[in-house]
Amino acid sequence: MWSKSVKKLLVLIEKWMFPFLISTSLILFVLTIYEKQNDGLADSSIQAAVQALTLDSTESGFTLYMNFMINLTLAWAVLKVLMASAGLKFDNLTVKIFSRNHIIIVLKPDSSSRGGANHKIRNLPLAIDLATAITSTQKVILTIPEIDEHDRARMWDQGVKVVTYNGGFEGMLKATRASEANTLISICDNWLDNITISRAALSPALKNPSLQVKCMMESLERNRSFNCEEYFEKNSLSRLRIFNESELLARKMFSEFPADSIVAQTNKRVHVLMFGLTSVSEALILQLARLGHYRSGQKPKVSIVDSNLDTKMHSIINSIPAINNLLEINLVERSVGELKLKDIIEIINNKDPITIAYVCGINEIENLRITRMLLSEVAHGSTLYKEKPFDVVALDPPGGIVLSDFYIYGEHAGKFHLFSLVGQDGTAEKSIIANSLLGDLDDVIGRSLHDAYLKKDLQLLEQNPKHKIHPNSVAWENLPENIRNANRAVADHFDIKMRAVGCKVVLEGVGAEVQLSSNEIEILAIMEHQRWWADRSINGWTFAEVRDDINRLHPNMVPYEELSNADKQKDRDSVLQMIEILGSECMILVKNPSKLN
Repeated sequence: MWSKSVKKLLVLIEKWMFPFLISTSLILFVLTIYEKQNDGLADSSIQAAVQALTLDSTESGFTLYMNFMINLTLAWAVLKVLMASAGLKFDNLTVKIFSRNHIIIVLKPDSSSRGGANHKIRNLPLAIDLATAITSTQKVILTIPEIDEHDRARMWDQGVKVVTYNGGFEGMLKATRASEANTLISICDNWLDNITISRAALSPALKNPSLQVKCMMESLERNRSFNCEEYFEKNSLSRLRIFNESELLARKMFSEFPADSIVAQTNKRVHVLMFGLTSVSEALILQLARLGHYRSGQKPKVSIVDSNLDTKMHSIINSIPAINNLLEINLVERSVGELKLKDIIEIINNKDPITIAYVCGINEIENLRITRMLLSEVAHGSTLYKEKPFDVVALDPPGGIVLSDFYIYGEHAGKFHLFSLVGQDGTAEKSIIANSLLGDLDDVIGRSLHDAYLKKDLQLLEQNPKHKIHPNSVAWENLPENIRNANRAVADHFDIKMRAVGCKVVLEGVGAEVQLSSNEIEILAIMEHQRWWADRSINGWTFAEVRDDINRLHPNMVPYEELSNADKQKDRDSVLQMIEILGSECMILVKNPSKLN
C-alpha cells in the first residue's frame, strides 16, 4: 500500500510541478519588468525584459527570485527524466523484495515482424486496459521491454507496478518474482513467445506449483486447432488456460446479450445483424452456429455488413465448412465507414426483422457512428421496431474512450450496450478478464457436467469390467481444452433453453421454484439434440451407420424424430441432469414473466 502511495505522489509531482514552475517564473518575470521600470533601471518594458533575461546574479528583488525559478525550472526538466528512471528502478526493487500473490501481465513485441525488437507493441492498449481492470482488487505487475512516459504515468496512477525488462524470459520471471505470484497472463504479440513464457512459468524450476498461467493464442484458426499436449506436459495442463481475446469476447457477448431474447418462445427466426467482419464477429458467427438452436427450430440468419466479404467469408467457411449448413448468411457488401442513414434504414427494414445488432468494427469512431444511426432509426424512424426494439451492442476496442463517453453522456445514454474485454456497460466489476479468465467462474457448471459424466462412466465400469472407459473420463484439470469448451457450450446453451420455456435460473430463495412439464422437457430435448449435432458438425463429425471415433463418424447425426427412443431419452436425461446439477449449486428454475411473449 505504501509503495502505491509513493507512486501516486510521484505522478502528482510530475503532473503539476512543471506547470507550477513555469507559471511562477512568468509571474516573477512580469513583476521584475515592473520593478526595473519603477526603479529607473530601464527606459522601457522591452529593455527591462532583456535585462531580466540576462540572469545577472547581482540582481535583487523580483529579479533574483525570477532567476532562481528559471534555474529551478531548467533543473526540473533534467530531474523529470531522472525521476522516470528512478521510479522504474524503484518498481524493480519493490517487486523483487515485497511482491506476493500478485498477477503478472507479460508483453513483448513481435521481433519476427518488420522493425524487429523495436517494433511497436500491438497488444499494449489491451495490457493497459487489463491492468486497470484488475488492479482495483489485486496487485498487478506489468512487464514490458520499454514504455513511454504517458503510459508509465497512467499505470503508476492506477497503482500498477511497471517492470521494464529486455533480457530472456527466465530472467523476466525472476525480475517479476513469478515464484511468489498467483497468476501470469502472457499476451505477447507473437504466439510462440506466449508458449515459451508459459512453459517457463509452468516449469518445476520456478518452484511455484500453484501458479496459474493464461496464454493468449492468436489467431482464431490457430486457437481452434491448437493442441496443448503438443507443447506442454500433461501434469502442467491443470494450471494452463489457452485463450483467444476475440473468442472470449464473443462467448460473453452472446451470453450477456443473447440474439433470441425477444423471440425466445415464438416460432420467429433469430436474425443477427453484424457490422464489420472482424475476428470478434467471426467468433460470434461460430458461437451462433454452435449454440443458435432455438425453440422455433429455424436456422438463424446472419446479415454481415462490410467490404470484401466474399474473400473473408470464403476463409471462414473453408476453415469450418459446417457453418454453411447451420446458418443462413446474408452478405451486405458495403464499406462500414461509408454507410449513410438511408443504408441503415434499408438494411434493418427487411422481411426478416432484426433481433439483435452487434457493432464489431476495430475502429471505435466507426462503431460510434453506426451505433448512433441504429439507435436513432429504431427510436424515431422505423415503425417495425416500435413494440420490440432490438438490442444494439457496440464493441469498445482496447484503449477506446469515445464510446464509453457516449454511453454515459450521449443522446441515447444507456439505451445500448457497451462491451469490451475489461468491462460491460461501463462497469469494471463485470470485467470478463477478472471474472472469467482469472477465476474460471464460468467453468463451475461445465466442470459439474463433466464430473457427472466421469462418475457415470466409472459406474458402468463397476457394473461391467469389460466396459471400455472413454479417453475423456479423466479429471477436469487433465481434459484437453477443446473438450472443456464442449462442456462450456452445454452450460452456455442452458440459458437459451430456459428462455424457450419462459424460465430463468436464480439462486435459491429468490423466487418460487417451478417444475418443467413433460412437454417442456421434450422441447428442450429437441433443442439439446440440435446443439449436440451442430457441435459435432463443427468439429468435423459426419453421419455413418456405425460409430467411429477415430474417423469422427456417428449414427445419431440425424433429426430428433429419427432417433431411437433410447437416444431420445439421453437428450431428455441431459436436460434433467443439468437441472439436477444446478440444484447442487443452490440454484433453481423460476418463471420469468418479463420474457414471456
